[in-house]
Amino acid sequence: MNDNRGKRTPGMAPTTGRGQGGLLRGMDSGRMQRHKHDQEVFHTLLERHRELHREVENLPNGIRSVTTSSSPDLVALLKEHAHVMHRRLQEGFGLRFWDAAFAEIFAQAGAVQMRVNDLSDGVETIETSDDPNVVKLIQAHGQVVNAFVTEGFAAAQRISPLPDDYRRVLS
Repeated sequence: MNDNRGKRTPGMAPTTGRGQGGLLRGMDSGRMQRHKHDQEVFHTLLERHRELHREVENLPNGIRSVTTSSSPDLVALLKEHAHVMHRRLQEGFGLRFWDAAFAEIFAQAGAVQMRVNDLSDGVETIETSDDPNVVKLIQAHGQVVNAFVTEGFAAAQRISPLPDDYRRVLS
């Protein structure tokens, strides 16, 4: 029997403990299927990261990012992914529970305003907050997503750092 408990593949959570694997076991089949589909889209974006272009502008209250591609199939996946992440944030349907910054942004979802605008070649995303502490988190998350676009799976395997001066909400 192949025992993969506690091991992590790129973009995946550990399969034991309080990480994503433990939470997924209690998930209904519809949400599990949604999660697996979302993960497949994310993995495709990571695999083809060199075909993506991303620019991020820090705003006083968050970020504005534009992610594009010249590949029509990737444009469709970018749009799907951005809208799905917005929906998951609204629903509190987190991911990467083993990653402190991702867990924290989902914990702070009520303080994050997110707007996704489709472009002909990708998406524009504007993420803001009225809470200066959450603004730090949004800006750090923007840099993590930049790393995903720049490095692909190599970046997805790392734990995303919280900003040094961020006041953590999770215990």
